Amino acid sequence: MTEWLVDGLIPRGHTVALLGQIHSGKAWLAEQLAICVASGDKFLDTFVVHQQPVILIDEDSGTGSFKRRFCRLERGLGVNLEVVPLKCYSRCGFLLWDVDRRKWLGDLIRQQKGKPLVIIDSLEKVMAGQDLGVAESATRVGEFCRELRDSGATLVIVHEVGARRKVSIEDWDITQLAPGFTMLIEGFDMALCMFRTPTVRTEFVVKPLGREVKLKVHRPFSIVLQEDSEGTWAKLAVVEELPELTGRVA
Repeated sequence: MTEWLVDGLIPRGHTVALLGQIHSGKAWLAEQLAICVASGDKFLDTFVVHQQPVILIDEDSGTGSFKRRFCRLERGLGVNLEVVPLKCYSRCGFLLWDVDRRKWLGDLIRQQKGKPLVIIDSLEKVMAGQDLGVAESATRVGEFCRELRDSGATLVIVHEVGARRKVSIEDWDITQLAPGFTMLIEGFDMALCMFRTPTVRTEFVVKPLGREVKLKVHRPFSIVLQEDSEGTWAKLAVVEELPELTGRVA
């Protein structure tokens, strides 16, 4: 029987790739996931969460923008981050391929109660200097992910794909955009693929992709960024209707 971290969407004790192009909402989604799991609040105002400690390593955003986004989400979700089991490390120089740094993270995971959620943003930054499009590097990523999972974590790693390639929503296929995607995805149990929609609102489509696990949420769903005009608070929430899409992605 599957134990869920986020009911129907993210199973506990597995590895998850969060994939999307630049400005596709990956950081927003990852950070809201961190806050909701640490607090036990519903994820995206929809999915029931089973509260666990959270470790978030951000090597992608600048520390200033990371803090601003987190503060806005804290206000938007109504959570006091000082009282939830959430540890954040921004630009700490973490490298996934470094044995000592992986040992540090493995020890930190084992110190937490339960099965903590570990979020790493982004794969390219923590695998700096490695060509993710070749089989050897992709295999190593899978080995590192399994090592951290076996330390007792649910692992989510953010990965930016197709940054230099223009893609229309009609022919969007995330699996064709990631260099070495087939090799990389073999290192993960599942993926969440994101795409920003060409709508007036700041809106995204999330496509769950099960590989080694059976998900209850099979079809893509749409989420919108809700925020005030002054930019003091923000949060993501599921919207009832998907935007109207055409072509193969419909």
